[in-house]
Amino acid sequence: MSLRRRAATSLAVALALALSACGGSGTGSSSGSASGSTEGGDLPSITMGVVTEPSNVPDPIVDGSLAGFSLYYNMFDSLTRLDADGVIQPLLATDWSSSEDLTTWTFTVRDDAVFHDGTPLTAQDVAFSYNTILADPTSDPHSYMRPLESVEVVDETTVVFHLNTPFSPFPSITTAVSIVPEAVYTELGSEGFADAPVGSGPYRFVSRNQGVDYVIERNPDYWGEDEVPFERITFQTVADADARLNGVLSGSLDLALIAPNQVDSLTGAVTLANKESNGVTFFGMNSSSGPLADERVRKAIELAIDKNALTDGVLAGRAEVATQMIAPLVAGFDPSIEASEFDPDAAEALLAEAGYAGEPIMLSYAAGGRIPLSEEIAQGVQGMLSDVGINVQLESMDQSTFSSRVYGAKDLAGMYLNTYAPSQMDGDPVIEDFFAGGFNDYAMSPESAELVQRTREVAGDERIAAYGELMRFNIEHTQMIPLYVPETNYATTEGLQWAPRADGLFVFHGSAQ
Repeated sequence: MSLRRRAATSLAVALALALSACGGSGTGSSSGSASGSTEGGDLPSITMGVVTEPSNVPDPIVDGSLAGFSLYYNMFDSLTRLDADGVIQPLLATDWSSSEDLTTWTFTVRDDAVFHDGTPLTAQDVAFSYNTILADPTSDPHSYMRPLESVEVVDETTVVFHLNTPFSPFPSITTAVSIVPEAVYTELGSEGFADAPVGSGPYRFVSRNQGVDYVIERNPDYWGEDEVPFERITFQTVADADARLNGVLSGSLDLALIAPNQVDSLTGAVTLANKESNGVTFFGMNSSSGPLADERVRKAIELAIDKNALTDGVLAGRAEVATQMIAPLVAGFDPSIEASEFDPDAAEALLAEAGYAGEPIMLSYAAGGRIPLSEEIAQGVQGMLSDVGINVQLESMDQSTFSSRVYGAKDLAGMYLNTYAPSQMDGDPVIEDFFAGGFNDYAMSPESAELVQRTREVAGDERIAAYGELMRFNIEHTQMIPLYVPETNYATTEGLQWAPRADGLFVFHGSAQ
């Protein structure tokens, strides 16, 4: 029974009141938790319009996409989890501690968790999940596992992680690793498991129709105490922004991402949910060859971009200029850093000093993908750079192709428009990816990699200071250009309470609100 169809009956009045009474606090976001109930305990179902599906097969051991995490956080459990405010809370782990040198972390695993097939979840399943990721360098989660050397099972409820370096933010990594049953995963393999996943979370798998939708349903035997507000949730892939908006306006969708310039189109029973993102939209730079190998050209590009014109104009004021490659909501953000200035005269001077003579520079982006108004942003920046004499050629592609080139082939030739929102709400996976040999790191600078390592050996204020040093290094050398921190906007049907989460995910169970 659809929430939107109930709105056409007198029962919808009671439903709307119930939804309003039990919904989480907040004003909405790029993600969130929704809650609802109906008279007699009958739970509603919802259909969401999502931009894309997981970039890999939807298997949490190999896929780390934002689209994938929204599935996994509902179907699987991790050792720890992030609450709606981005604070680490216990889940499968009841407690944890580290050695004094931060190279060994011990977690106690609860003894009452069970998988969807009824089998108990033990420390052996935890170790298997991590070790399987460690054994596959091509998996997405492997990219933030680099400090992890091995996992030791002490007994059924104790697991010890041995690191190859001091690493203060290790608990944040455990929020993003789904625990899978060793026996089932070993029998099915990655692709087989993706077709019939077994987790231990509050929702369980129903069906997957590639390119169309992914359906999950309430797990009536969930071991935890989480409130599970929906009977069934359909993640429907709708790549086109206009189609998503029209879906909510027409009632075929209950919730969907919309672009900043669509906010004023919301009418009738459709409401807006929005919040500042935990991600930064940026220009990556292939500085290994061509004009971008010259630091002066890269700096000229940043000086020639009017970031305020992008946020206030193209994005209709629904974004803030980024000061660094870490968003304010993410651990590691240094509030003392200020945004770069718009200075086209200085840009022209640097270009002349570098001897730039109009050589073409490619600007690649995904049209209709994860970044709303990406085409308008690319065209706007092309015009700004043209004003100072930079010859920019645009290269548009679909999101799947773009992601495969960024996170697979790593072959983008010039600049590219991208975004990074760490699900762990910690800056470590961001700086690993940008400055320590990750997918977005074309500079491969030993200096920046050393600065990344320093952030891992300290905590508290010292860690923020270390992040600040790394961000200032990037400002000086322009390896990456931070553009803005977006406000992400969703259209929702009336009565659907949308409690925002800070990590950019759709999570639909009570304790995650």
